[in-house]
Amino acid sequence: MLKSLVITSFITSIIVFNVSAASIDKAKMLSDHSLKSEAKLELIDIIYSKSSNVDKAEAYYLLGNIAFEESNVGVALNSWIELTKEFPKSAQAKLVGEKIEQLSEIVGESTKERINNAVAASYIRHGDFWSKGKDTRFTIDSSWLKSFDASLKWYDKAIVEFPKTTAAKVAYQEKIRTLLGWKESGRYGSSFGVQKDFKLYSPILIKTFKSFEQDFPKASTLQAFRYQIAQSYWKAKDFDNTRKWLNKIIDKAGEGDSFYKNTAMLRLEKVEY
Repeated sequence: MLKSLVITSFITSIIVFNVSAASIDKAKMLSDHSLKSEAKLELIDIIYSKSSNVDKAEAYYLLGNIAFEESNVGVALNSWIELTKEFPKSAQAKLVGEKIEQLSEIVGESTKERINNAVAASYIRHGDFWSKGKDTRFTIDSSWLKSFDASLKWYDKAIVEFPKTTAAKVAYQEKIRTLLGWKESGRYGSSFGVQKDFKLYSPILIKTFKSFEQDFPKASTLQAFRYQIAQSYWKAKDFDNTRKWLNKIIDKAGEGDSFYKNTAMLRLEKVEY
């Protein structure tokens, strides 16, 4: 009888664990399919259920991620603060613990602290009423600042600190776009990246792309970036490298038609100008 009870208890614990694990998986899938509200409800259910501490810590972490993606930075930071308080030894707490203050500074917001004194809270609400025109975010005048270099630094931090994650993938793509450069409108508009100094930034662009290709060999943007690189060489009248990168697009495309393969073939018909 005792043996039967032990087995039943063990099976029950496995079932409960699987349900909890499935809930985390379900929340992730809901979030991936833009069902953010449903995902948040699923995660909150986990926190207030009899789920394991591992799942609860993951739920707090994911709630913060979703809030941050929705630009609810205060809510995100509060979720992560709760995570570090409730599960200070969890892997998730270690991941966000050192970043909370830094995130607040980057976004220019501080978390809203809970005011338990009703009278004090009413004073602050009265003050907010009369100063409702104030900006809750700090603005930064970037005139004369090295904004281009600053952007590359932050992309690199994401790539280094979160290797081979979605964050790193996005950072790589934004860094490559930045290095490809742009020109500001107007007579006195500045240029950036390879559009400003091809010889300086082109090697950095190629190195960044190769790292991106190595870390994310199946990224859907690879062909588009190959064409942009080929085009940057074309604009610089480096026709040998233009052909090299156009042929890379064709080789990677393989058999059949594709947009960038066909576009590369069209450009190869008329490279010099």
